[in-house]
Amino acid sequence: MFGRRPAVVGQSRRQEAAAQGPNLLRRSWARLAFGLLLGLVLGAGSSLWATAQELPAGQQLVPNPQQFRALEQPSNALSVLRAEQLAAEADAAIQAQNYDQAIQLLQQVFDAYNQRSNYHQDLSRAFAGIQNRISEEQRELARVAAQARDQAAYDLAVVYRAAGRPEEAVGWLIQVIKSQTPTRELGTQAYQQLLEIGFVSTPFP
Repeated sequence: MFGRRPAVVGQSRRQEAAAQGPNLLRRSWARLAFGLLLGLVLGAGSSLWATAQELPAGQQLVPNPQQFRALEQPSNALSVLRAEQLAAEADAAIQAQNYDQAIQLLQQVFDAYNQRSNYHQDLSRAFAGIQNRISEEQRELARVAAQARDQAAYDLAVVYRAAGRPEEAVGWLIQVIKSQTPTRELGTQAYQQLLEIGFVSTPFP
């Protein structure tokens, strides 16, 4: 549900460049220029890392290595793991008929997946025609997040019905139908919910 030791990498590459110094003279000027540029980039990265390590706590330019994949940690609001935990807590609240708590939890699940879906979709559009592999990957991540978002919206509607508040379920059900289309399973189920609460009158096969 997307570098860690630039100082070490930079040192290793500089050592390799020094060891191959005589051979560089026999290469084309284009390759030599590229090698120099790469060395400057790596050297700048190493300097930045060293500077960050020397700064007082709270003033580091680069976070510590354990924070690099922060969005994959369950404590982060955008983390898929966090959304899954919230969904599990919502299921437990539903089983206990604590519908108010379940609604609050499912709203958080919806918000997390909705934001992820929008962000991935924006990235997919940004890379379209530039790097199709990244664009397609981001489009698939957006689709997966949107599916989880729509499931959370459907679950919210069902919980509102169970809580005796069917009028608050209507908007969520319509959103699911718009996103999923009426012909997909979740969209069909959402329309059936609207039929059962009396918002629509014509059955959809």
